[in-house]
Amino acid sequence: MNSQEEIEKKTSKYSSGINIIMRLDELWKNCAKFKRNGQYSKWNDELDTIWLELARDLDGDEFHDQENDEEGAIVGYKTKFKEFDKKLKKFLPFQDYFRGFKKPTKEDLENRENQYEILMEKQLFLARLENHIGKGTSWGEKEDDWD
Repeated sequence: MNSQEEIEKKTSKYSSGINIIMRLDELWKNCAKFKRNGQYSKWNDELDTIWLELARDLDGDEFHDQENDEEGAIVGYKTKFKEFDKKLKKFLPFQDYFRGFKKPTKEDLENRENQYEILMEKQLFLARLENHIGKGTSWGEKEDDWD
């Protein structure tokens, strides 16, 4: 194998990019529905599925942690994503439905509020990641000239 062949990037003959974007669109729609319906467990599951769709496009340096001499460590996207689950564990289980005639306790309501805030942060993180890797709504190249 010559050096040109070693350098050449392998590219799939078929692109699944459109299919991925369509799957992501459906997942985001489901997130909006589950959020509105107060189904936090399902909302969280959809966000995890979005992570799986997006994370495969991160290179090794972005995905994993790296060391930095100045601050000790730069946190990769994987670690940042796992932080949301660490925060959520403090407020589990999800109680998407309150059954019967018993009024939810103050603690139940506080847990729901905390879960909501964490899920909102998780969703925003994923939306920004989607934009960062070029599959979202924000796109800009310095070479683009619309004038």
